[in-house]
Amino acid sequence: MKARGIVVIDYDIEGGFLEAAEEQQKLQEAIASIVKGNKRVVFHQVDMKERRGDQTPDIKSMKFRNS
Repeated sequence: MKARGIVVIDYDIEGGFLEAAEEQQKLQEAIASIVKGNKRVVFHQVDMKERRGDQTPDIKSMKFRNS
C-alpha cells in the first residue's frame, strides 16, 4: 500500500525573507530527523511559500495535482 502524509504549518513571520529562510531550514532539519532511518519513507520534500489571508485550510478537502 502507498500512502502520503500531509502536514500544514502556517507561520506568522515578522521579518522578511531571511527570517522565512531560517524557519524553512529548521523545518527541513526537523522533517529529515523524523524520516531518517524509517525504511517506509521513500521520499520527502519541504517547501515554504507565501501565505495569504487568515483562513486555515481543511487538508481533508484539498486536492493535489500530480505533475
